[in-house]
Amino acid sequence: METRRNDGSYPPIRDLAAIGDGRTVAVVSLDGTVAWLPIPYVDSPTVFASLLDTRHGGRFALAPEDPFEARRRYIPETNVLETTFVTDGGRARITDALTLPTGGGLVPFRELARRVEGEKGAVRFRWSVEPRFGYGSDIGAMGRRSGIPVATGRDQAVAICSWDAGSPQLTPEAVTGAFETAEGSTALIALSIAHQEPLVLPPREDVERRLDETIASWQRWAAAREATGPWRDQILRSALALKLLVQAKSGAVAAASTTSLPEEIGGERNWDYRFSWLRDSAFVMGAMLELACKDEAEAFFWWLMHASQITHPRLQVLYRMDGGADAPERALSLDGYRGSRPVRVGNAAAKQAQLDIYGDVMQMAWLYGDAEHPIDREFGDRLAAVADLVCDI
Repeated sequence: METRRNDGSYPPIRDLAAIGDGRTVAVVSLDGTVAWLPIPYVDSPTVFASLLDTRHGGRFALAPEDPFEARRRYIPETNVLETTFVTDGGRARITDALTLPTGGGLVPFRELARRVEGEKGAVRFRWSVEPRFGYGSDIGAMGRRSGIPVATGRDQAVAICSWDAGSPQLTPEAVTGAFETAEGSTALIALSIAHQEPLVLPPREDVERRLDETIASWQRWAAAREATGPWRDQILRSALALKLLVQAKSGAVAAASTTSLPEEIGGERNWDYRFSWLRDSAFVMGAMLELACKDEAEAFFWWLMHASQITHPRLQVLYRMDGGADAPERALSLDGYRGSRPVRVGNAAAKQAQLDIYGDVMQMAWLYGDAEHPIDREFGDRLAAVADLVCDI
């Protein structure tokens, strides 16, 4: 248990936890703040980026009014986060998830669900949703649709839906609210986010159902992994962390879910790792095969085969998550984590010559084939052409 107060400062990196839905990843601090959320994908511009600029980045803060102690965990065998807050007046628990798409029907393009349950006594909470679109460059506009607060900016819309969480108040820059928990009470706040899509305004029961189904879905996935022995829990947690970085749509695997967290505070080595790096490919493939992630291994292998066709027979150090080869690097006008600038998006390393990546890709292909996954003649010939190029170099 650690003592925290939500004072708007930069959280220690050890206080950050990730949640995701196979498309994007949100970062939640121990003080209850969602400090990072790119939309629609993990490598997209952000709606919340206070992790890199507490003044302009945007956030979703949800925490007790009074000084508190906080502890957290992932619900076992899931990527759903639980944070328990203890104040002098009581104890309450927040469950955070990016809900997974399940079933049919019209569902939000992205949905961040935050459920607050009173466990003991009374805890007074305050919350504030402060969207800042495009890496903090656009405050957007606040309004209401069918009585529900909606923030719009660029080609996105964020509906701030709340139940038993106080009456939401609108300002030009935020939606805020306050409420008090009691033993057995449940409040719910959900962000329904659309990107070039119709905005869904979900009823409470649909959000609750998706949150519960998300927990069950993660647990089913974890149960199918081959992890035994005394380190089973740690292995599963590592597998779940890796799964957060897998793009469900394409099979690409990101090296990280954030950009520009510094190698040293105040330094300039702040890079964007939201790409699929070939140097990691053999390690990723080996882990997937060991964990019986057959679908993920197959999707990753064929994604890389198709992405690298753009530059064949040469290989790039990295490829975009959508398989593209261009990754132009630029600096953003953000303060940086604890003043560590520049804040970068894109990565010029894409054009570097790093010959070790050829060996990494060959090892990846060997691991994949050795696990009795077929590689057809066409792609075998392509791998041979890559090997020929290395010999010529």
